[in-house]
Amino acid sequence: MKTNQIGTTMMALAAALLPTIVLGQAQQTPIPEEPSISPQISLNGTAIGTLEYHSPRIVLPSGIKSSSSRINLSDSALMLGISERLYRKGGIGSFVIGGTTTDSDKSPSGTEFFLHKLYLDYQTHVLEGYIGRTDTGTQLVDFPTLRGDDLNEFVNVLNPFSSGENIQEHRYTNQATVVLNRNLRSFLNLHAQNLISSSQNTVGQGGINSYGVNFQYQELAAMQALKKVPLWGFGYERQTPGSGFGGANNILYGGIVYNIAPDPVDRIDLRLQDIYGFGNTTSSFVNVTDTFRAPANTIAASLRWLHSPFGKPGHQISLTAGYKSYTNIRDANTLALALTGVKRLGSGFDLVLQYTYQHRQAAYAAVYSGVRDEHSIQLGFVFNFNHTFNQHLGPRRSLMNLQHQYIPD
Repeated sequence: MKTNQIGTTMMALAAALLPTIVLGQAQQTPIPEEPSISPQISLNGTAIGTLEYHSPRIVLPSGIKSSSSRINLSDSALMLGISERLYRKGGIGSFVIGGTTTDSDKSPSGTEFFLHKLYLDYQTHVLEGYIGRTDTGTQLVDFPTLRGDDLNEFVNVLNPFSSGENIQEHRYTNQATVVLNRNLRSFLNLHAQNLISSSQNTVGQGGINSYGVNFQYQELAAMQALKKVPLWGFGYERQTPGSGFGGANNILYGGIVYNIAPDPVDRIDLRLQDIYGFGNTTSSFVNVTDTFRAPANTIAASLRWLHSPFGKPGHQISLTAGYKSYTNIRDANTLALALTGVKRLGSGFDLVLQYTYQHRQAAYAAVYSGVRDEHSIQLGFVFNFNHTFNQHLGPRRSLMNLQHQYIPD
């Protein structure tokens, strides 16, 4: 009887301790699990196809001549963005990846693929930080040309480490950036950049080779057609080529968008930008890369009329002009014009027509196969779309404002 009581007691004690022993052996979860929330996914794309005729033959970005006609598919792009709500301070974490087509010496029709977006982004209401490849930190004003690389040497701060074979190396960089904002209108951008190094003998300078700061004021998108000055900004950039390439270059730049006729239906605006470089000692052009390094003053301007019945773009006509003068090199100035027309045929689908002209003085023309006067005309279509799945977040750095806007806000 006593033995049975002891056995019963031992079994009861084992039953009480067993769950504790099993739980003690199980691996503890480091962070308490929460109900799963599906991420917000955004997909954005632009397809550009134009029939293009040049006179004389097309001069590629590196200065080499190609044929006089082509079907141009460059600057078409596809991007994917994934965003999640973070634990504290209403933060949003995002990942973006995308590629664009580009024309090059090997692919003059614009079918070579270039990874132009690959970055991680952290946002709160007043602060944003991102690291990876995206638009250059010096971009201020969007001009209404068909492609973002049209009139490239007039509208972008140029990359002194580029060979010139891939024009996108001037528009996109690897960077670490912090942006502070006030009321989502005033933005202070602090960045360090790794400009893509592809020119001869600059591969060893492919680390952090450019850094700077800029300030931008930008009205909310819904108000940009109604305010006299919806956007303005200025900045400073220091690029650091080695002494064998003329040394460091200091760049001051600024831009403004002014609505001559603020109107949500018939808007006329003027866009101005000035880029002034100094410090580098390059005093002659041996190749195209020297034109990216030599100190110069570059002015770009555009006049645009946008007709938007029912709050949506109907058609647009714009004239964009650029002028560049070099400080240390004589007979090297250049100017260009682009007359662009857009007619919306349906949601996201446009008929486009663009004529461009560029004149180069002798020293500048020498590195572009001696071509002084260049004409081109393009006719084609553009299709663009943006769609968000499981929408529950509103990140300011959306995919829509990461693409070149040929119909800018």
